[in-house]
Amino acid sequence: MKKSVPAIIALIGSLLVIAFFAWAFGQHGTIGLYRINTGIAWIFNIFGGLGIVLLLAAGYLQWRKVTGRTGMVWLPVIAVVLALPAIIVPVAAFSVLGGVFSGDIGDLPPRLLMTDAVGRYGIPDIALVFNSASETADYEVTYQENASGTPEVVQDAESSGEHVFLLRDLHPETTCEFRVNDDQPYSFTTPSLDGNLHFAVGSDAHFGSSMSRNDLTAAMLAEIADPVNNYDAFFFLGDLVEYGFQQDQWQQAFNSFVTVTSAVPTVFAAGNHDTLFSGLDHYLDYCSPEAVAASGSGLWRRVDIGSAHFLILDVEWSAESVTPAQLEWLEAQLSNIPDDEWKIVMGHGFYYCSGITMYGWDWFDNPETIAKLTPLFENYGVDLVFSGHNHRLELLERSGVKYVVCGAFGGYPDPEPTHISPASLWEADGEYAFVDVTLQGDACNLVFRNAGDEILYEDSFTRR
Repeated sequence: MKKSVPAIIALIGSLLVIAFFAWAFGQHGTIGLYRINTGIAWIFNIFGGLGIVLLLAAGYLQWRKVTGRTGMVWLPVIAVVLALPAIIVPVAAFSVLGGVFSGDIGDLPPRLLMTDAVGRYGIPDIALVFNSASETADYEVTYQENASGTPEVVQDAESSGEHVFLLRDLHPETTCEFRVNDDQPYSFTTPSLDGNLHFAVGSDAHFGSSMSRNDLTAAMLAEIADPVNNYDAFFFLGDLVEYGFQQDQWQQAFNSFVTVTSAVPTVFAAGNHDTLFSGLDHYLDYCSPEAVAASGSGLWRRVDIGSAHFLILDVEWSAESVTPAQLEWLEAQLSNIPDDEWKIVMGHGFYYCSGITMYGWDWFDNPETIAKLTPLFENYGVDLVFSGHNHRLELLERSGVKYVVCGAFGGYPDPEPTHISPASLWEADGEYAFVDVTLQGDACNLVFRNAGDEILYEDSFTRR
């Protein structure tokens, strides 16, 4: 073996490790994953150390060649052996985590996504979003309010595989029927603006995980979509899929969620699994396209429905994704909402919560999110804070703010908690459920419903 070959191979291995780490830590949620999951952190540390060793070996072998030094005849062989996994693993990892082999998304059914733009009659504009396997402009949406209304037709502006049609200036308490081209008709009903609002909240379905109960997720979606139950909106707080970089998992999720997303205007928040590695672009394309979050961010925004104001935050692993820009935006929004109207915060990551220690991380009463965000909640009179992340159900209260954890929409339930939060009012583990919320003026009724639509717990209160 020529003396320069082992040095070159070692250098290639080192550079590939460095390149992969630069890419991985440049992705949206990798720092949170590294901090919280000790198993992943060890893998990263081992390969990071291997990259450094190979870089040093390459330099030393080249120095020996230049100086004519001899000895340690085994070193070139060891350098080549160590370089092989350093070459193979980063390439394979990038291919998988970058979604190289996940294919195209194909056809996705229609999704009614509530935008942050309020129409002239006080109802949020609705974005009708769907995807097609081929990039084309051969689509139009026909919709009309009430059976006797005048049909409106919206056409594609340009060829694309991602289609967004805005249904603007909708009237309150009105049934709107729509269809894409000559496909089957769908319908939804807009909420009233008289202070009454009925909405559902869920989180953590984890489509793509072998341990998820997709059948129970489907049962809960059917209850939320059932017209008899009259839900005005559905908020889903993240971890829709197990691995956001896998296109087939998004396809599976939306094919199931169409039960609700074609019948009830929906708002998504980003979960740490959704945005994992190259998953961020998928989340933005499918759950929060630009037309949906025109005045905020694709990851945080505000939705107003009459006197109820929803602040959707980007809180994923812990507080890493809570940027100064997001904090500034949140304070500005909270400060301009009247004190006598509902202030409701939603996002994936939790604040006060019971739980366990796992992967070297305390999955309860998160000191980072508490320190960074709860002072704003308390100072500006936030009424309700919803989150998931922990796969459990819990109602808590701290300094007049109600906290609801509802990460039980199909993902594998967390074990029984070893730590009960001092703020806890009620908690349950091992259940699959969502939260049914009714606002009537200043009164709120919270109901935790399981997959059989049975009441697990109910709480009623009057806002401060």
